[in-house]
Amino acid sequence: MNGLRGIWLITLALVFLSSIGGAADILRWVDEQGVVHFTDSEKNIPEKFRAKATRIKASGPPPPDASPLTVTSVPYQKRGELMTVQATLNEKTAANFIVDTGASYTTISQATARQLDIDLEKDYPILHFQTANGVIQAPLVSLQSIEVGGLKLKDISVAVHDVFPDPAVTGLLGLNFLSQFRVDIDNKNSLLNLERK
Repeated sequence: MNGLRGIWLITLALVFLSSIGGAADILRWVDEQGVVHFTDSEKNIPEKFRAKATRIKASGPPPPDASPLTVTSVPYQKRGELMTVQATLNEKTAANFIVDTGASYTTISQATARQLDIDLEKDYPILHFQTANGVIQAPLVSLQSIEVGGLKLKDISVAVHDVFPDPAVTGLLGLNFLSQFRVDIDNKNSLLNLERK
């Protein structure tokens, strides 16, 4: 596999074999306009779309900071078939994440870990995860925060691994961030709509 297609298949195949913390069921469905929706309750899916909804498992961090329930629209950019969003790590480091609903955990590159002064020589828990190219090991580290579109989660675990060859891409934004929100992907307007649960 090579090029963007190969990376896209790898990110879709990213399923972590280690489980840390409790898992929550997330339902994914697509409406007639092609907008992808995520919800934690079947009652939120119109009846005509329920049969085609798919169930995903996600491990999440502690509950996010309390704030009013409002929808935040985050612009995304396309890189071939991939969707990327801007983020801020630990309130200081800019990041460019591929949005990957197939990844249980968010990942960052080794270069980003160094920018955040994370000492990768320390004894961190090791995750084993399956990619299209085989099983890969990655240390699991804790970030003070990840912020996307003004929405911040604190004390969130991320895996450190160079998933994407382009240095402009920080890593993958996975379900341990995304599952804390109701998510709509508006392909027509290139927006990732997030609403706190």
